Amino acid sequence: MLYRRTLTREMGLTTGAVLTVLVAIALVVLFIRLLGDVARGELANEAVFVFLGFSLLYFLPVLMTIALFAGVLLPLSRAWRDSEMVIWFNAGLSLTQWMRPVLTFAVPFSLVILLLTLVLNPWVQSKKSEYSQELKSRSESALIAPGLFAESGAGQRVYYVESLNPLTGIVRNVFMRSLIDGQLGLVVAREGDHTQLPDGSRYLVFKDGRRYEGTPGQLDYRIVQFERYWMRLDPVAAERHISIRQMSVAELLADATPPVRAELLWRVGVPISALILAVMAIPLSFVNTRARRSYGLMIALLLYFVYNNLLSLSQAWVAQDKLNPWVGMGASHLLMLFAVAVLFYLRSHQHAPRRRRP
Repeated sequence: MLYRRTLTREMGLTTGAVLTVLVAIALVVLFIRLLGDVARGELANEAVFVFLGFSLLYFLPVLMTIALFAGVLLPLSRAWRDSEMVIWFNAGLSLTQWMRPVLTFAVPFSLVILLLTLVLNPWVQSKKSEYSQELKSRSESALIAPGLFAESGAGQRVYYVESLNPLTGIVRNVFMRSLIDGQLGLVVAREGDHTQLPDGSRYLVFKDGRRYEGTPGQLDYRIVQFERYWMRLDPVAAERHISIRQMSVAELLADATPPVRAELLWRVGVPISALILAVMAIPLSFVNTRARRSYGLMIALLLYFVYNNLLSLSQAWVAQDKLNPWVGMGASHLLMLFAVAVLFYLRSHQHAPRRRRP
């Protein structure tokens, strides 16, 4: 029908415009935050845009939820202001019949959000963790620069090389100071070079030198003369810790611990909330055509924040084992569905066409 095609087109344009604005704002905020990390030395310069993409993808489901809510609310509010809704009501169209075009548009949108939360975001978080580990390995090996004292990111080592042959990668007259677990180590060598093993680990191999080891303030220093001394530049490989955000759906379902259940609650709850908010926007879009003002927009904003906070609170309580996961999964959504039913009841009876008595 005409009203369905018109509403679907307007919802698509509005949702796209709102999502574009929200993404632009998020990019600016995240970019400023990442620049602060770079200024504090917590992030490498070349990693800014990569981390910007990772962070944006993580927040994209929430931004899409807001865009969908606004994309349904704003076109219907315009229809109320222009008295189009009154005309449709007088033509026999009820308020509940607007649910069909809204759901036709909102269901595929919510499925995309579900795909992001269940599949794409865990993969993105895993790649972000791998890239962070790669940066830590790469940053220390990049410190070796001729004629400069350079400190490792952890502050445990200081390097100095006199010269570097760019063709062979061999450095001359190497000095390295390390302080690990209170033990001071000094290494001086005639030359050294980078070596990478098949497993990807990087080493700096010193040749023809001495190593001095001891505790500062004591005289029991040990002097070791060597022909070759291997020092690993990468962080020592440790057992990889997979955070909850990186776990797949199968891993979440197989783990019954409260924090894992809370993560599953959040991933499923975001697309469900997007669908419920899209339906809730129908009665909330009411505008008083006589007064030309709408309190529905303020109520819609308030309800969104209440809904979002309820989801966050339920997730926190489930993670702390204060709330049953099934109760936490359904309580917030059932409460908002009840609010939707109440709003539809009030608006339907308020604007139902009155039949004339014969």
